[in-house]
Order: sequence, then structure tokens, then C-alpha cells
Amino acid sequence: MAQAKRGEDFEKTKGSPDNFTGNVFIQNTGKVEEGATVLRVTFEKGAHTFWHKHTGRQVLYFLEGKGRVQLRGQEVINAVSGDVVQIPPNTDHWHGAHPEETDHMSHLAITSGELTWEEPVADGEYTAK
Repeated sequence: MAQAKRGEDFEKTKGSPDNFTGNVFIQNTGKVEEGATVLRVTFEKGAHTFWHKHTGRQVLYFLEGKGRVQLRGQEVINAVSGDVVQIPPNTDHWHGAHPEETDHMSHLAITSGELTWEEPVADGEYTAK
């Protein structure tokens, strides 16, 4: 039977400082049939992931606030509520709140495959125009 559940009702866990800069809160909203996970991730002001990659695709659906995404070797993508960014498999990338975001940014991260964490994002990469 289908159920409706409010986003704030999912348990929040704090993102590890081994993988994130700043305060990040993760809510696991479930898995879909193909094995992909669906996470609601909230990045407070200045927060972002380290560089990382997934063996499968990742789709980021921006829900609120201003965010950024960067694939290694490419220009930064600025995103706002309603934007969707698709990241190909095995592509180094990072994502998080835009440096000018004054409160927080939330997105759904729909991800398949194994995750490999890499190095922190340099300050200059995060703030690049």
C-alpha cells in the first residue's frame, strides 16, 4: 500500500567530516527497484561534499536554495530549485550549497552504484565564478 510521508519525518544523520565540508544532513528516503538510493541532502551555508564518484549515474534534483555542482575538469554549474543535474557513471564531481547561499540548500540525490570518496574540494574550486 502506498503511504505519504513528510520530508521532515525521515531520520536525519549528520554527514561525516571525512566526506563533507561544513554541516550536511542526510535523510534516506528509500530505494527504488533498480537498487538506486534516494537521499534528501541538506547543506547549510558553505557546506559541500568532497570530490567523489559513483559507479552508476547520479541525478540531483534541487529542492530549495542555491547550489553548485562541478564535474572534474569542467566549469561549475549553478543550480536553483527545480533544476536537475545528471552526473554520468564514474565521473569525479562534488556538489553543495552555493557560496552565496545565506541559509541552506536541499536536493534529492538519486544514485546507483558504489561510492568512492576522494580529496576535499579546494577553497578556490568551491568559490570559482
